[in-house]
Amino acid sequence: MRILLLFFSFFIFSVSSYSQDLQGWLIYFGNTKIKDSKFSVHYELQLRDYQIVGDHNQTLVRVGGQYQIKPYLQGTVGYGFIHTEAEGTPNAPFLENRIYQEALFSHAVGKSKWRHRLRLEERFIEHQDFRGRFRYSLFADIPLTNYGFSKGGVYLALYDEVFLNLSDESTIKTFDRNRAYVGFGYKVSNNLGIQLGYMRQNVGKMAGTNHALLSFHHNITFKYT
Repeated sequence: MRILLLFFSFFIFSVSSYSQDLQGWLIYFGNTKIKDSKFSVHYELQLRDYQIVGDHNQTLVRVGGQYQIKPYLQGTVGYGFIHTEAEGTPNAPFLENRIYQEALFSHAVGKSKWRHRLRLEERFIEHQDFRGRFRYSLFADIPLTNYGFSKGGVYLALYDEVFLNLSDESTIKTFDRNRAYVGFGYKVSNNLGIQLGYMRQNVGKMAGTNHALLSFHHNITFKYT
């Protein structure tokens, strides 16, 4: 717990010092597992701003059906709805409907948890031609206390994700973006965790952007009779 408090203090100091450069993301990740079944449902909501709070950038809603193929392998098919606005004014909003398929490979290294996610997206963006995108993510969660990933546990969360465009258009480059993240998590209960972290995003050849992320990770088991 002391580690988490120290990180929160450092994070608040950093935000106050560089608030003009930081963009805020508020995220909820939910997962409902059907008891005694290999099926589950993933759902998430992301609110992204060009500032810590204010000047809305993007709202993302995603839902997917999941199947546990093996203890270490999970497959997902889902849908995403994205509302995007330009920075400042005018907002010039546009919509995107997205279908995706993914495979998630999980394994342990000592007491830490590692995950490899491969995702294929079919993107239908308003006023643009259809395009695809491939994404690869590497996640690592490293426990920092004896509680591990149970209630009261504190852990270090790391990930890196690369995005590659799949398009025949010569104006669309293959490299889309990269996201690198470091954060600390706290397990409020066995099925609810909170993370606070920093992400660096590089889009194409543009200058990188800095993001403060607050995310909630919630797991539920659905019991039926």
